[in-house]
Amino acid sequence: MLKASNVQMCVIYDPENGQIIHVHKEIAIGRLQRTEAEIETRARMFASRQGGDTENPKAVIARDIDSLKAVFVKDIRSKNRHYKVDTETLKLVEVKASKH
Repeated sequence: MLKASNVQMCVIYDPENGQIIHVHKEIAIGRLQRTEAEIETRARMFASRQGGDTENPKAVIARDIDSLKAVFVKDIRSKNRHYKVDTETLKLVEVKASKH
């Protein structure tokens, strides 16, 4: 069985407010590892594909993808919690989920 030798997470976020637009997780098997630049390029590509849905606040229109920032993080701690990027420290901070 192959084991993951490295896991990297690239977060694409809005630098104005820290809102996370997309989280891209890369799992390297053996020596097949991408550089951070390659991972960021893939993360931006996937984030741009979310675009066009004006009802979705996380939607990204492809032409706006260059205005977003990327940061690499160790892990998203819990799928049951919501995070944003602290734009000064570039760390994830938990935010309370809004009730609709």
